[in-house]
Amino acid sequence: MDIDGVLTEQEKTFLCRAAKRKKFFLASSVATVAVALSFLVYHGMVAHDMNGLRFAVIIILLLSGRAYLRLYKSAVIFSKLKVRSIAEPSKHI
Repeated sequence: MDIDGVLTEQEKTFLCRAAKRKKFFLASSVATVAVALSFLVYHGMVAHDMNGLRFAVIIILLLSGRAYLRLYKSAVIFSKLKVRSIAEPSKHI
């Protein structure tokens, strides 16, 4: 796929920035899930005061971690596209 002919400079810049942030996305995903699980363990097993609001916060945190994981997967793909477009320069005349 020739992304040089399809994407604008602004879109290429966005892809490069997203590709550089893949470690951040992975760390954010792991941290968010860890916070959600620790919140669940503390309020569910230690304090025994789990209610609907706390459960909703845990669900929102887990969904946020899932979203960060999807961003990480996208960033990995973007970095592969970036490397491929650099390795194979466009053949425009």
